[in-house]
Amino acid sequence: MKKKIFFLSAALAGLMLASCSSDEFEGIQNQDPFTPETPILFSSLKTATTRANATGAEAAALLGNKFVVSGYKGAATTFSTNDPKSSIVFDNYLVEWSENTANTTASNTTNWEYVGKGLIKHAETNGITHQTVKYWDYSKAQYDFIAWSTGSKTAIFEGTPTTGQVLVSAIDPANATGATGAAYTFTGAAADLQGCYIADLVTVKKAQYGDNPVQLTFRNLGTKVRIALYETIPGYSVKDVKFYTDATTGIATGASSTSATLYTTTTNDIYTSGTYTVYFPTVDGTTADNNQAHVKFSGSGAQDTKVSYGPLNYTTNEDGEKVGTEFLGRSSTDASFAGDPNANYYTMYLPNEKGTILNLRVDYTLESTDGSGEEITVHGASALVPAQYATWKSNYAYTYIFKISDNTNGWTSVDGDPAGLYPITFDAVVVDSEVNTQSTITTVASTSITTYQLNHDITKDEYAAGDIYVQVMKDGALKTDLGTNGQLYSLSTAATEAEVLEALNIRATTETDPITGRNGLVLTKATSDATITAVPGEDGNDITVNAGEAAKFTAESGKYYAYVYTVVATGTSTDKVEKASLTTEPAIWPTGWFTDAGCTTVAPSPFQAGDYYNKYYVNTNEYGVKVIKVQ
Repeated sequence: MKKKIFFLSAALAGLMLASCSSDEFEGIQNQDPFTPETPILFSSLKTATTRANATGAEAAALLGNKFVVSGYKGAATTFSTNDPKSSIVFDNYLVEWSENTANTTASNTTNWEYVGKGLIKHAETNGITHQTVKYWDYSKAQYDFIAWSTGSKTAIFEGTPTTGQVLVSAIDPANATGATGAAYTFTGAAADLQGCYIADLVTVKKAQYGDNPVQLTFRNLGTKVRIALYETIPGYSVKDVKFYTDATTGIATGASSTSATLYTTTTNDIYTSGTYTVYFPTVDGTTADNNQAHVKFSGSGAQDTKVSYGPLNYTTNEDGEKVGTEFLGRSSTDASFAGDPNANYYTMYLPNEKGTILNLRVDYTLESTDGSGEEITVHGASALVPAQYATWKSNYAYTYIFKISDNTNGWTSVDGDPAGLYPITFDAVVVDSEVNTQSTITTVASTSITTYQLNHDITKDEYAAGDIYVQVMKDGALKTDLGTNGQLYSLSTAATEAEVLEALNIRATTETDPITGRNGLVLTKATSDATITAVPGEDGNDITVNAGEAAKFTAESGKYYAYVYTVVATGTSTDKVEKASLTTEPAIWPTGWFTDAGCTTVAPSPFQAGDYYNKYYVNTNEYGVKVIKVQ
């Protein structure tokens, strides 16, 4: 999982559980790689691990002090059916950890032993009577290894699993490859499946025989998910956030849960039990996910309609905030996470590779930071995370960060008054697990806009220069007309979504490019491509989209952009003239300012105090807006 790396040595493989850093562990090599009868050993060589690494007994404990391995040798890719010389070497061999046993046998150099260990049912079914030492066969071009562990849970091989048990199918390497492959399966309850581990397939070529030990990289099957909120509302701080747990509770009743909650309105999404199928789409190839274990999930049993994470951990007071009151953080790097800080705020769930739309709906209170203590309660503000970015994979850790800005689609009254002028916007960011990183930013309004960048760094607000991808949702449906109704603009200065909407609707001139708002903000049309059919995934696999469902643009460093989706383009346009007595120069002087009521004589420049007429243009089109900041 994210920021969790565990290194483990074994007599059949050096085991690595998770991911990244620069710490090193030196193991032992004591075999001549060219000796014909060299045992296949396990030992940790000099290898990078993480700051949170676990070694030796600690790492072994994560695997329940055991794992099962299958190994094959052959003239070519040994898991391919076109290699008749492929033959099994380790047929469901059990490998066990035993403290202080290293170097007591030829097959054990680091406390992991496979010789003489008890057989599992699949090995017995295949005719194995006992486990023996294995040697490298130099007449074969390569070996392939796959492995798994049920961790602290009990593996069973027939029947129906009960609490604390996981049903494991027979390993079937002949059926391991391709999109429909099934090397083996795990079946059980969510709490038990989340403790299982799988290893990527390891291919060892002849040049490595007898030299380095077989390095098996284990990954946990669970999905970790967490949630955080922050706010950027000028002049106010946000407190007392409460969460709705379904779509049916009305704002008059109000949100009741202080536990951060995302819910789904669809079925068959969040299962409490089911079956994992592990397969290897690409073996001994050149693709980005070569030899990687993939997981498909089939749910069974009861289904949850929501995921909960515990109460929010509010931040300490900042300037202007009332002492003794807790408020949301004010930036993505200081967001208020929900749940247990000892678990890094993560909650474990089963994967969901088909994805589901996740709904966030909240009530919250604004408190003025001017010292007055003024409060405004916002009811029923909501956000949608598109299914493409709520597709949970095993061993990924997902973080959804929601930004409350000066826009709101909530209500400040529950008596039927209209919602606020501007929709609330949230940033939803999904971040890395192990080497997998996925980040999205979602604005939520009546129209919800999600932006995504490959390898997005959550510590940055918000994106780096490079390709950025956009998708739009309206009323729970993905929009397919970005080619006609989506438009990217570059902004003349930093702005909020509310300020962009104001510039679109209250303009100083009738020009459509650039658009100059009466607030002084200038929007200049920029290029985006809505014909793309794929968005790059963090794991090397593209997210498939149809033309018109997503747009791509290349962002430049230091710029602000706004992606605008036109919801209603048939609004009315009205010219308006206002008279004002000016003593100081207004924004964008003298644009829009005249000396006569007929607005025929442009006001003088430089500015001179006096009476002037301001002509501006109002339209009533409806837009969805997302402002994008580039570092």
